[in-house]
Amino acid sequence: MNKEYNPFVSIGYKDPKHFCDREDETEQLDALMKTGVHVTLFAIRRLGKTGLIHHVFYPYRKSKNVHCIYLDILATNTLTDLVNQMATAIYNQFPSNNTLGKKIMSLIQSFRPVINFDELSGSPSLTLTLDTQAQKEQTIGNLLSFLDRQGERVIFAIDEFQQILEYPEKNTEAILRTNMQQLQNTSFIFSGSNQRMMYEIFNSAKRPFFASCTNMQLDFISKEAYSEFIFRKFKENKRSITLESVDFICEWTKRHTFFTQHLSAVLFAQQVEHVALEDARAAALRVLKMNEPNFYQYKNLLTSAQWNLLCALAKAEKVFHPHAKMFITQYRLGTPALVKRGLDALLNKELIFFNSSVERPYYEVYDKFLMRWIQNTQK
Repeated sequence: MNKEYNPFVSIGYKDPKHFCDREDETEQLDALMKTGVHVTLFAIRRLGKTGLIHHVFYPYRKSKNVHCIYLDILATNTLTDLVNQMATAIYNQFPSNNTLGKKIMSLIQSFRPVINFDELSGSPSLTLTLDTQAQKEQTIGNLLSFLDRQGERVIFAIDEFQQILEYPEKNTEAILRTNMQQLQNTSFIFSGSNQRMMYEIFNSAKRPFFASCTNMQLDFISKEAYSEFIFRKFKENKRSITLESVDFICEWTKRHTFFTQHLSAVLFAQQVEHVALEDARAAALRVLKMNEPNFYQYKNLLTSAQWNLLCALAKAEKVFHPHAKMFITQYRLGTPALVKRGLDALLNKELIFFNSSVERPYYEVYDKFLMRWIQNTQK
């Protein structure tokens, strides 16, 4: 029945045929990065920023004069970690059996690296010998300037970039910005999942990165594009799915990329040859059941006032004026001051987000599965 195991990818990036839409964004990002423009990619969590970056990089994976380097720095805690991540990404990008790869290996050897291999993936990681703050700062500059001098186009994508605000070295932004200004053939794509922190880095006039990048805002994929993608993937695998089922998927997940892909993947895995609405609903209930332990953990980690506010936001779905008397009274949330404290706590825990990039800003629950679970269980 199947040509492949599951055509719906909710984690990571596979290849272009598993990627839904984003044609305009792909063209725009590709044009910017090839012409040396630095880009900041803004979007709410799990909307497909990382997938888009890998999608744009995909055609250049075998290119000899355009080199795309991706690093995720979420797990880094210091400037030393960042330097090691950068060195590892560069080391893995250039094979040691070609001329440039040999030059890079020679440069990295001067830092007396310790090379370890991941037990699962087998990928190498480098730990450089960096004893002083000056060495750390100079090493970033040396790595970037060395690549830049080779005369070939290099694009660095640094994901979860907001993590640098957590470093004890508070001058990390200034170090990177200073080095960027001196590069001729190298451009950067910065993205991150914490929009509040990302806006602070790039849109505050007090910070080094202010006005240094072109901003790209990633929005939701249209219902038409997502519907066509879901229909096509079922058809390619000799199955059918009703219009009502696809409409249900798009509405139930609010076309939020991760949740739409994940529900579609669970539905596809049910091995139903002709999918009807009741099959889609059953898949949705299965998703909620699988995630229920996590939802109870959220509840147990919040105060009763914070939980009540989260439930109110989930039931309302989009809240434009959470301090309004009507909203507070309808959901018995206490006082505007209590609501304000609750909003701050939920935003800090990233259980909700404030979408300020639209004409009418609003608050909404991040996790669409959590939102639906609350709607189904918290009466």
